Amino acid sequence: MPISVQRPLAALAAAALLATALPALAQPGPASACLFIHHAGLHTLPDGSLSDDASPAAQLRYSQLLREARQRISDTFGAPQASPLVVFFSQPQGFGRYRLNAVGSAQFIGSRACVLMGPQGQNVDALAHELVHAEIHYRAGALKRWLQLPTWFDEGVAMQVDYRPRYMLPADDAANASEVRQLNSFGAFFAGDEQTVVRNYARAHHEAAGWLASTGRHTLYQRLARMQAGESFAEISAP
Repeated sequence: MPISVQRPLAALAAAALLATALPALAQPGPASACLFIHHAGLHTLPDGSLSDDASPAAQLRYSQLLREARQRISDTFGAPQASPLVVFFSQPQGFGRYRLNAVGSAQFIGSRACVLMGPQGQNVDALAHELVHAEIHYRAGALKRWLQLPTWFDEGVAMQVDYRPRYMLPADDAANASEVRQLNSFGAFFAGDEQTVVRNYARAHHEAAGWLASTGRHTLYQRLARMQAGESFAEISAP
């Protein structure tokens, strides 16, 4: 049975610095980048997203990618309502002193969410994955997500719209997949070498898929709303 994450109250001060990484296996950029992104001299696309590439071709490509990623989420869980600031970078160095994840990451400062996509993550799988993190943050609430939502669950749900073969569970590891349910914290989930983290993603994908099959994908948003309203993760995750 899923275990609710309980963190000491002293950790609340760190909540604003929470950053959720994509399966890039690279250190995510600082969450504070989300606060200063508007001072980076980026170009605003017609859909409100930002980019360091002002070319018409790039704008068309990014806008189409964003539509496709949101459609994949809609087809999987229902129409997304979160409105994170989405930023596309053509260069891995990001901006200023903020060297960002070359694939992508979702960054959070309180209720503010930014999805920062690097040059290696400009595909539907990576973008949809990060947008699901933003949707979970919006639906469950920033504080509830930080205090109670297990990282294996957060990542496993995001993996439901991420079809990259690298993160699919090998058949010979299915019997061990439930071990990922012990990885409730960000630090525990991302501890270890690259092979270990890839395995954690694959197991989280498997476990979240099983949970969603038993509860119904269409109930995810409702359950997260219940968490925001005061219920625990253990309560909202019960069949």
